[in-house]
Amino acid sequence: MIGRATPSRQYNTEINMSSLIFSSGYSRLLFLSEGKNMKRMRYLVRVFYEGKNYFGYQRQPNITTIEGRIVTMLKKSNHIQNVKINNFKSASRTDKSVNAVGNVFAFDSEKEIILDQINAVGPKNKSIICWAYAEVEDAFSPKFSSWKKYWYVLPSDHVKKTSNLSLEELKNICSIFEGKHDFRLFCRKDHRVTNREISRIDIFEKNDNVIFEFVAQSFLWEQIRRIVSYVLNFNLLPEELQDARYLLTSEDRIKEINLAPADPRNLVLVEHFYEKIKWIESEKATKSILEKLKIEFLDFKRDLSINSILYNFFKASDSI
Repeated sequence: MIGRATPSRQYNTEINMSSLIFSSGYSRLLFLSEGKNMKRMRYLVRVFYEGKNYFGYQRQPNITTIEGRIVTMLKKSNHIQNVKINNFKSASRTDKSVNAVGNVFAFDSEKEIILDQINAVGPKNKSIICWAYAEVEDAFSPKFSSWKKYWYVLPSDHVKKTSNLSLEELKNICSIFEGKHDFRLFCRKDHRVTNREISRIDIFEKNDNVIFEFVAQSFLWEQIRRIVSYVLNFNLLPEELQDARYLLTSEDRIKEINLAPADPRNLVLVEHFYEKIKWIESEKATKSILEKLKIEFLDFKRDLSINSILYNFFKASDSI
């Protein structure tokens, strides 16, 4: 989905340095001359992306990441020079293969923001599309949203086959995780304390899918995916591990649950909510997202029909 990097060419050092100096000066002039509004502004941007084929969100040297591509898009469209000068910050760092409808980033710029220009230099497969923005105060940090929302989405048939529990039973188990708890057994541990508060967990069906909806001010690493895995495998757990209330205390009699986190491909960062932020949406960008998803859905249906025919063919042959 993303072109491979071409090997760098070798030049005479003196010529290369001259080119570098000229290019830097020219880029700076271009950056300033394109700015319709010369006053430095801070912008907040909502971004859609597909996590597949990227090594997570956070930028890393020599690795293709979503944040790295966003920074490149901003540079190519002359909205920023670099992350330090323009105070570029992101709200969430999603894992590899996790998707987003509304992750958020912010940056300063002398140039008036034009989402169409940013998207024009984005990936050709439209795996990253900036679709809304807002003007914010100079010191605004996207990290401090009032709350964030995630969806974990699975086909209804898969949930029924995996869990053998009704939707109501799944809701009852999930409700235990709401409120303030120690989630040490339901996260991948890092430097952070494991006490967190989940505001709400809801489960509902839509278009033959079951959606687990999580809302909180912050989440731990793999927290949502580990909770979903626990809930779906609840009936398979030994009795001592079915006491979720005990598992959420600081008692350390049980060291780990030994359940793999749920697949990251089904997780979607839906929204960061900020008080008093007025988003300006790009009609062209949202239309582009819809067109992309429509094409991918049709491709999926085509592949599904082929797989269905082949499956039934070999199933019939097996029964002969």
